Amino acid sequence: MNTTGLRKILTTYKNNDYQIDKSLDMSELTAAMLREIGNVDPVLRDELIYLSFAQLIISDTYSDEILNELHHTCLDQNHLFYKIGETDTDSVFTRSFSSLIIAVLLHVNLEKGFLTEVEIADTSTLLVKYLSQEQDVRGMVPNKGWAHSVAHIADAIDELIKQPSLPTVNLEVIFHALLSKMAFHKEHFLYDEEERMAIPIVTMLQRGFDESIICEKVIKLTDDLKQDVSADNQSYYIYRANVKQFLSSLFFHLEMTEQARDVRDSIKQGLFQMNQPYYQM
Repeated sequence: MNTTGLRKILTTYKNNDYQIDKSLDMSELTAAMLREIGNVDPVLRDELIYLSFAQLIISDTYSDEILNELHHTCLDQNHLFYKIGETDTDSVFTRSFSSLIIAVLLHVNLEKGFLTEVEIADTSTLLVKYLSQEQDVRGMVPNKGWAHSVAHIADAIDELIKQPSLPTVNLEVIFHALLSKMAFHKEHFLYDEEERMAIPIVTMLQRGFDESIICEKVIKLTDDLKQDVSADNQSYYIYRANVKQFLSSLFFHLEMTEQARDVRDSIKQGLFQMNQPYYQM
């Protein structure tokens, strides 16, 4: 199936209120969608392939066996890790939209349980690895639409944390990976990535994650960042701004739901410490 044929089929599927034509070869259609998952055309990639995949996964079109295969495919070197480490190239679309499909699959797994406990643990390892290795953090790309790799992996990790079979010991590793990514120093986060990345930490706390681990890390991180606000270093200021932005978002997520008072207090204290040199001017 070529790209033109794929576009035609998915457009019809969407226009028919996502009622699938039973005569379609689903194996061929799925293979074509996976092949074009990172297409630079934002309509094909985002509005047709992603939304169609989501509908097909949620609507029980695929068997548990196919869902499992699809999950493993999205995690492989040709999808989530496709040309990992590249920046400012089109490969980011394949990686980023693979992580969105993983998020949908994990969401459905909560009900269907097509992934084993070992597969969930392996997924955790791979998502953390991806988070540390992804360097292309662009949000909206002119003429090509959303890349948004950080926001998309946040969605996948949030769904991962909700898995009952995920060992609680994995939560600390995930927390440090999330915070490390939000301390990115090469580029500012401009498209609400901090809001999406705060959500998995809120979910983590709802699962009973130890608040003291977050508090200690927040205080240490902000204490380091208060040291020199006059540094003549662009990377330092990008890093500082990204951290402040993220902690502020996390604070308000927790404040709105009246959760984790100790974490909120640590964030308030930390942000005050970071900004103290300005308050003394």
